[in-house]
Amino acid sequence: MTYDRLSIYWVIMPRRKAAHPPLHEDALELVAARFRSLGDASRLRLLNLLMPGERSVQELVTESGLSQTNVSRHLGLLRREGLVGRSREGNRAFYHIADPSVEQLCRIVCGGLSDQLSDGLDALQGADI
Repeated sequence: MTYDRLSIYWVIMPRRKAAHPPLHEDALELVAARFRSLGDASRLRLLNLLMPGERSVQELVTESGLSQTNVSRHLGLLRREGLVGRSREGNRAFYHIADPSVEQLCRIVCGGLSDQLSDGLDALQGADI
């Protein structure tokens, strides 16, 4: 008996669980808003700085190179979307990642991008230029 590559693939690959049911239009709008909030490099920079743990606004200003106005504006949007949380000590505000799915999503996207860039680099190194 012979098997072609596709047949072998279907035999050895684990079956995926059933996908989520289609989302209602209102839910799709919420998902789109979440992705829009992640669609800005400055907000991604701030989230990246918050991955290791809580930071004050002043620390985020210093580490990101953004102005305090911009940091506050971006953190406000991320907070409204439920992606970051805030605590206060006196007149200082501290932010942290409030939604663990942010870290998971970043690992997935960054890992995929890293793999893609690595494959591109391998292809360039193997090319006759």
